[in-house]
Amino acid sequence: MRPHEVEIVRKFYETHRGELFTYALALGRSREAAEDAVQSVFRGVLDRSRLPADLRPYLFRSIRNALIDQHRARVRHEDAVSIFRMDARRNNGHDPALAEEIESLMQQLNESERECIVMKTYSGLTFAEIAAVCGTSQNTVASWYRRGLEKMRSLMKEDL
Repeated sequence: MRPHEVEIVRKFYETHRGELFTYALALGRSREAAEDAVQSVFRGVLDRSRLPADLRPYLFRSIRNALIDQHRARVRHEDAVSIFRMDARRNNGHDPALAEEIESLMQQLNESERECIVMKTYSGLTFAEIAAVCGTSQNTVASWYRRGLEKMRSLMKEDL
């Protein structure tokens, strides 16, 4: 990889490491798994002969794949970590009880819906980028997102 490409990767990491870690944490459910996935993916990018055409979706897809590989290789079950309790500053000053309620609602979604909502709302990816990460169509991603939000609304109404 050429020096200017290494600089592009470094700047991307500095700018987006929080959202990549949050995504990895949402999928991997432990700090260690998330950190390992993000680190191994960036190491892999730097080992490539050239940069991928669209770096952002490539990195999200690679993190997803790394976590799937970790999950398959893991023998023991690790305690889950909430993405809402990982850093109080990123919780935007919301009530901790609200964060726990959102976490509970998110856990009742299927994996595709939860993953899509985290990438869209927390990381700000577009449906096109999420589709590239997940290897599916934008329409499917939009359906996951809509269905997930509808399920959360419905579950909230049941609690009232």
